[in-house]
Amino acid sequence: MKPNSISPRTATLLAAETDTNTLPAVLPQLSHLLSHSPNLHQAFLSHPSTPQIWKLFPTEGQWCGYRNLQMLCLSLSLILPPTSPVLQKNEFLKTKLTIPHLQLLIESAWTQGFNAHSRDQLGGRLVGTTTIIGTPEAEALLLSLGVPCTGHVFKGPEAWIELLDSVEEYFSSLSSLSTPPDGNPVNVVPDDTPLECKGARGRVISTTRPPIFLQRPGHSMTIIGLSRSTSGKRHLLVFGPAWSPPSALRWRGGSVELACGECEGWAAKWMLRQYRKGGRYLGRWRESETVSVD
Repeated sequence: MKPNSISPRTATLLAAETDTNTLPAVLPQLSHLLSHSPNLHQAFLSHPSTPQIWKLFPTEGQWCGYRNLQMLCLSLSLILPPTSPVLQKNEFLKTKLTIPHLQLLIESAWTQGFNAHSRDQLGGRLVGTTTIIGTPEAEALLLSLGVPCTGHVFKGPEAWIELLDSVEEYFSSLSSLSTPPDGNPVNVVPDDTPLECKGARGRVISTTRPPIFLQRPGHSMTIIGLSRSTSGKRHLLVFGPAWSPPSALRWRGGSVELACGECEGWAAKWMLRQYRKGGRYLGRWRESETVSVD
């Protein structure tokens, strides 16, 4: 497979990428929305610092694999304590990595021997190309940075059920519910939150876990949690790089929380629908892969 080169215009845009397509503090907003879902039994979310990143316009393609790596790496920089060996060794993680930088890092990981077989599978190089990446490249990058991670492959007619089981175990395990390194609990409800909201939020649990890199045929996403309804149905909660956050969340920039009234009705359901992926969607594919941080 001969890799295609990035157009000069797109290369310039990607190299100069800023935070215009990055939204922090989305998870607390989603927690608020979920807590007002009348049929919600329980939900688990990744660490509140997980940012949402989406594709730039008018760049070619979605660059979904790279966007998911951006979200994962940036969340690690916000979750890990400053004294972490990972951050001390790789200070560049403290800022958002551009796609050209990620391409360099993945090629460096190959050179170090991490999943080097994928170099040949992808045509020998990534830098300056539009080559799509997936879980092998995500795993190689994390391991080269000293971040322990685990890859999972789900195959067969029940692959989507096994995926949901794995994600639920990842976010609901006792180790993910412990106090984060800064000593502050992750389930703090602001003092000025209305009483009806405080009672509802017990069903939504923020964890200390980073998000999960998910690859399904033709596309990849970032898993930020899982919800279970009172009927037992489960949904993945994801950030899809192909779409941007709803305007109601974007204009706030994470600084102003949704009012309780904004978390009810059809508008709230529509916002949540963009983040939920259930059996009807996941069941279309009989194979998927994930990479999660240990």
